[in-house]
Amino acid sequence: MTLLPRSLSGRLVLTFVSVVAITMMVTMAVQMSEREAFVFRISSEGAAHWLADQLKLLDRLPPAGRDTLVEIAERRAAHVTFGLEAPELAAHEPGSNAAAFHDLLLEDLGQQWPVAVEVAPTQLPPDANSSGPRDAYAFKVRALLSDGTWVGFAFQELRRLPRWPRRGTQNMLVMLCVLSLLSFVAMRWVTRPLHRLAQAAEDLGRDINRPPLPETGPREVQRAARAFNSMQERLSRYIRTRTGILAAMSHDLKTPITRLRLRAELLEQPETREKFVRDLAEMENMVNSTLGYMRGLDDREALRAIDIRALAEALAADAEELGQPFRVTGQPVAPFIGKSEGLKRCIQNLLDNALRYGRDVELAIADSADALTLVVRDRGPGIPEDQLERVFEPFYRLEGSRNPGTGGTGLGLSIARNIAQSMGGEVTLRNHPEGGLEARLVLPRSKEHADTTTALPAGSREIAVRPAVFDG
Repeated sequence: MTLLPRSLSGRLVLTFVSVVAITMMVTMAVQMSEREAFVFRISSEGAAHWLADQLKLLDRLPPAGRDTLVEIAERRAAHVTFGLEAPELAAHEPGSNAAAFHDLLLEDLGQQWPVAVEVAPTQLPPDANSSGPRDAYAFKVRALLSDGTWVGFAFQELRRLPRWPRRGTQNMLVMLCVLSLLSFVAMRWVTRPLHRLAQAAEDLGRDINRPPLPETGPREVQRAARAFNSMQERLSRYIRTRTGILAAMSHDLKTPITRLRLRAELLEQPETREKFVRDLAEMENMVNSTLGYMRGLDDREALRAIDIRALAEALAADAEELGQPFRVTGQPVAPFIGKSEGLKRCIQNLLDNALRYGRDVELAIADSADALTLVVRDRGPGIPEDQLERVFEPFYRLEGSRNPGTGGTGLGLSIARNIAQSMGGEVTLRNHPEGGLEARLVLPRSKEHADTTTALPAGSREIAVRPAVFDG
């Protein structure tokens, strides 16, 4: 299972937004150090000026007069000490808070004044305006007075800005959301021609004579649409040409077949005459089956609403009259929009195959908002697993596995699959675990079918379906 979007526009949007988000995070990480330096400066600048003033005053006063300044400093929560021991004046790390505060002091005191600085982060207890501890800085400063005395100051200063830039983060999130929305709209606009091309390719499988794609949009899209339309036109012309050739051949063949049949009737030997007539009937059946197969490839029948239950019951009534009954189970949820004559021929061929080679045949209807499924089940000998796909090849017959005494042209299942594919569906075969063969016809419903309340055309329940002449 992958977390990546399945659509091209989704992946482009994800890539663009990810790049922008990573760029923002890297930029924020780089700016955080500069921000910390800025926050420390504005938090400690006032304390540095106050401390420099205190040191200047202490340096001018004699030791006996410094107590008043000490009391004033302690009122500011600063602890003051005096001593003669010199602290270690180590160099501060460049860019550290201690170095920054040291530089602020020397700006007021002068660069030659010996000063040692220590700065560490700390926290102050909450006050009336806060619900938790407050971030602050703890300062320890020791400076040398002119009389050789080292004075020390220890105090704390509140951090003036929060540790995390909330407003900056909010601005980045708003920017990221706006960019995500705009990129989504832009990517949908850019990839819309691809969706249109994919839909056209899908529709081509249902209708070879569908209207051509509009050759509009960017230059690359125009080239793709032009190539697609050219391919569709060549395919359509090829099928029309092949169908026309076979139709002409059928017309030419029927005449000599009819003459041969008439001449066969003049034969005096009944046995010979019967053989001639049987062979001629088989030839005529093959010609008609071939034409039916080609009509399945070049089907220009219009779409209409079909009552599947009425169609199935009409087929069952005709089979009952011919002494080949089968059961119909299930109920469709709505009419199916498809090619009525082609669908009748497809179902009839599947039923003929089951009735010829099996017994106890059943036609089950399973319908949903997404697809219509028709299952033709028999209790016959089934088909070898390695032959389940080969039987869909034109003129292929299982001579030894499904009652060798009965024949057929081997086109019935090929015609059924061609018709199903012309409506965007598929026909598959499988051997049922309990025995027999199961033919499954799955026809997808378009989006319009999901909430369809389409009324059936007048007379649709009176469809009379005769057994198809195309056998398998």
